[in-house]
Formats: sequence, C-alpha cells, structure tokens
Amino acid sequence: MGGKTIKGEISLREIPFQFQSQYVWTIQLTGVKADGSTKQLGLISEPTEIKEPWAFMFHIDDHLVAGEIQMYGLRVEVLDGQVLIADADHRFPVDRHGDAPTVQQLVLLPQYI
Repeated sequence: MGGKTIKGEISLREIPFQFQSQYVWTIQLTGVKADGSTKQLGLISEPTEIKEPWAFMFHIDDHLVAGEIQMYGLRVEVLDGQVLIADADHRFPVDRHGDAPTVQQLVLLPQYI
C-alpha cells in the first residue's frame, strides 16, 4: 500500500503584527470530492511560537483517497482563543501518478488586528 506526502510552507510576509505565544495553529488537510463535499484527511493543532517559514507535513494512505478525491484543500488558521487572527486557504489537484512529495506554499493573511 502506497501513500502520498504533502508538505507545506507558510509565509508571514503579509502579517503586520507580532504573533503571541498563546496563539494556536490549526492546519487541516481535506479531500474535495467531485460533488464539492469534503473529507478530512489530516489535522494538526498546536500552540507554538511562530517562526517563519513554518513548515508542516501530512502522510496520506492511498486507500483514503482512492478514486473519490479530486482535489486537496489546505486550511491554516491562527487562533487566539476563539478569535481568528490569521488564515490561509489553498486547493490543488490530486496527482494520481506521482509519488514525489508535493510542496504547497501558503501565505497567511491577517483577519483581526
């Protein structure tokens, strides 16, 4: 059984303020089906001091995306409690023939200042 590795790097270049140590990162990987519905494939959620570039990685088993998933979706949120401080969204096609890791570049945008 094979799998796919999805790597990502997050840029803070659009963020005009300092991040605080109490902020929590949430990174969600979803599979997007042909009908537009989504299936969660991975989740990272952790408090951390943010350093640029911030990188993450997901390993996906082939059986999780067998045929039904047309695209991947990445959503990154930085939260202060329940307040969304910054976020990024990105969708990209599934590569069914390649097994090399894909590297996705995301840029966080401020949502609350």
